[in-house]
Amino acid sequence: MRAEHARPPIIGVATITWEYTDSPHPIFLGLLEGIKSRLRASGCDLLLFTTIDTDPDTYLRRCRDDGVSGVILHGFTTDDPRVSRLLQSGIPCVGVDDIGLAPNLGHVSSDNVGGALEAVRHLGAVGRRRIATIHAPLSHVVGGERLLGFRIGLEELGLPCPPEYLAEADFFLYDGERAMEQLLALDERPDAVFAASDVMAIGAMAAIEKAGLRVPDDIAVVGYDDSPNATLVSPQLTTIRQDAPAQGIAAADGLLRMIVDSAANPIELVVPVELIVRESSGTSGTTSTSRVGGGALSAEA
Repeated sequence: MRAEHARPPIIGVATITWEYTDSPHPIFLGLLEGIKSRLRASGCDLLLFTTIDTDPDTYLRRCRDDGVSGVILHGFTTDDPRVSRLLQSGIPCVGVDDIGLAPNLGHVSSDNVGGALEAVRHLGAVGRRRIATIHAPLSHVVGGERLLGFRIGLEELGLPCPPEYLAEADFFLYDGERAMEQLLALDERPDAVFAASDVMAIGAMAAIEKAGLRVPDDIAVVGYDDSPNATLVSPQLTTIRQDAPAQGIAAADGLLRMIVDSAANPIELVVPVELIVRESSGTSGTTSTSRVGGGALSAEA
C-alpha cells in the first residue's frame, strides 16, 4: 500500500500511429480508455508519449527523467531502437499487437488469426467462392497473423488461394483503394474481399463503386476493427470487432504485476474478437454478432 504522500506510480504509453498521422487510430483510443480505467483504479498516473523523436534514447530518457515505472507500447516492433533501449534497461514493458519477442516484455493482442478465419468462413457461408484479401505488410505482426487466418479459412473451405488474390496495402484509405483497383484489374476478379482493417475495406468499397460495381451484389467486403466509420458508410460494413478497452485493461494489469513483482512472468494474452455482420457481405440489413475464440489465454504472473 502506498504511503499517504508518496508519489503515485507513473505508467508511460506510446503508440506508433503518431509516426504516420496526427489522428490516432480508433483502436488506440479504445485501448487508451481501457488503460486509463485500470490505472485510475490503482491510483497510478499516465504519461502519454506524443512527441515524434527518432533518437534511440528518447523513450528511455523520458522514463528516467519522469520516474516512469513501466511502458505500454502500441504498434511497435522490438527492432525499433527506442524499444530496444527500453528493454535493455530492464524497464517492464507490455506490447499491444506488433512487437516481437524479448525478455521482460509482455504481449496483449486480439485474436488476429481467429478473426480473419471467421471472416473467410462468413464469406464462404454467404456463397462467395473467389475470395481475395487486402492484407497489411508482413513487417507488421498483425499483417502476418491476419493473412494466416485468411489462408487457413480458404483451405478449410477447399478454395484456391491464387497469389494475385493477395493484395498488400498499408492501414490507410488510399492504400486500400489502390489495392482494390489491382484486384479489379484481374481477368477473373474476386467476388469477395477481406481487408485487414476497416479503413482499407472502406477504401476498397470506394474503388468498387468507382468501377461501376456494387457492394455486396458484385463484391462482398469484410473489414477488421469495427471502427466508428463501419456504420457511417453505405452499405454498412461487416467487420471483425476488436475489444480495444479489454486489451488496454489487460495490458495495464499485466504491466502493474510486472512492476510489483520483478519475478512475475510477462503477460501473454489473446483477447477474443467478434464477427459483426452488416450489409456489405451480402446479408440482410440486420446486424448480428458472433464471438470468435473460446476465451483469452494468459500466463499467470
